[in-house]
Amino acid sequence: MIKIDELTRKIYYYVSNAKAETLTIIDGLCNTILKEIPIGKRPLKLALKDCNTIAVACDIDNIISLVDCISGEVKNTTIPNNGNLQIDTINKKIYVSNTSEINIYDINLKKLLGSVKGFLAIIDLRLNKDGSMLYVLDILLKELRIYETNSYKLINSFKNLGTNPSYVLVSKDDKTAYISMQHKILKIDIALNTFTNLILPKGSIIAEMILSDHILYVANKGLNRIELINIDTYKLYDFILTSTPEPIRLFITDDNTKLLVSNRNQEKFGGIDIIDTKSNCLIGSILMNSQNSQPYDVISLRIPYTYVPPTFTTELQPNNQSISIIAKKIFASYNENISFKNININLPKDIDSFYIYNKIEFKSGIVVENSKSMSRIPRAFGATSIKFIARVYYTIHYFNNNINSSINSFFEKPIDIIIDIPKERELHEFELNIKTVTNFINSPKIIDNIISFGVTTFMELKVVGEDEICIPNANKPFVNINEDFEEFSSYEDSIITNDSIFPSDTIIPFK
Repeated sequence: MIKIDELTRKIYYYVSNAKAETLTIIDGLCNTILKEIPIGKRPLKLALKDCNTIAVACDIDNIISLVDCISGEVKNTTIPNNGNLQIDTINKKIYVSNTSEINIYDINLKKLLGSVKGFLAIIDLRLNKDGSMLYVLDILLKELRIYETNSYKLINSFKNLGTNPSYVLVSKDDKTAYISMQHKILKIDIALNTFTNLILPKGSIIAEMILSDHILYVANKGLNRIELINIDTYKLYDFILTSTPEPIRLFITDDNTKLLVSNRNQEKFGGIDIIDTKSNCLIGSILMNSQNSQPYDVISLRIPYTYVPPTFTTELQPNNQSISIIAKKIFASYNENISFKNININLPKDIDSFYIYNKIEFKSGIVVENSKSMSRIPRAFGATSIKFIARVYYTIHYFNNNINSSINSFFEKPIDIIIDIPKERELHEFELNIKTVTNFINSPKIIDNIISFGVTTFMELKVVGEDEICIPNANKPFVNINEDFEEFSSYEDSIITNDSIFPSDTIIPFK
């Protein structure tokens, strides 16, 4: 038995709510709103100052708020701004734009280090990856300027961009810039100084763009969807409809598994859509607490907490038989009860809405794509560290004014354990398979438009690999000794056939 105390980080999403004048904190594991912190008037752009602190640009009262995400303390500094800021965590600088100029401060906003002037209306600014270059987009000058940040010297500019340039995105290698021009995207080859236009469908209004691998995700608030563009061919090939109108901002999580989309929906409830980046499908939505809410920017942060991972060890016994076969074998297993005591989901709300709870259906759990990590523990024979994210999807069924309705969401938890796996085997040979059974801790209740409930999920993990198995020959009776076999079906297969790994994973409504 091996016990290791490790510092683990829990995922939270932070959303600036321009109308509510708050920073909304969302539990990234069960997708529920935890708290709203009052900050300045009309908070817009967010940026990470360090691993525990978020900077928020509030343009109406000219305040930069520094929010300590552990203590909840807010420090406000009066600095003229138009809602735009960038933070260079490497060189410890904060860049703040104020329409006609950019002011550069030290990381704690105590000292003005310099300024860049000569603009008419700064609409966006962007730092490159190492903080060596600053890109500034001016909507009235219709110009993109590039500055070297050590001396703030202008090193390149692109003029006559066209009407309404509103957002700039730069590739990681600093070779390509993408500029939203309301109905089209302008691609600039920085070295060759060449322009390429991509015209989007009629009615498009581009709000923001973000790159992931070879996909350019584009928030199209005119058509209420996310456009998918292949940057190699520079062609639009698909789109994803958002759950509520006006997608404004995009953010990709550190593990590249989820795209977060803030939707303003100025008539009803704004919210955050969660898109799986592998399938490019909408997998969950989180609605804000107030009507006519206007969520703007969104980022994620991992807050540390101490977690002692449970451990499980297995011992393999030799079995001398006369016939051998290659078969799937369970090399180790692990069980854990995962509890989410307070899950609160906002249902879409109209003025005269009346809700009746029907039921909640829980799918079988999955290992999130690209979240798996397996590594040997030095100087510990056979001990292996296994980390992954276990996720459980569910569907809430309810009646809205006697009309059948439903909403999809999920909860998840990072799993971090130590298991004994034979040292002579390569870790990439093993698969992780999980089964889950989810039960309610308390009865789901609907108050106003919020459904509240708690669940506990029993998760069983099995580490499966191929092995040479000895069995009796045809002249001897078969006796299965110390061998565990199990047939696994994929999560996708279970969805297609509507068959669960367990007899029933549907939770019957409380009566």
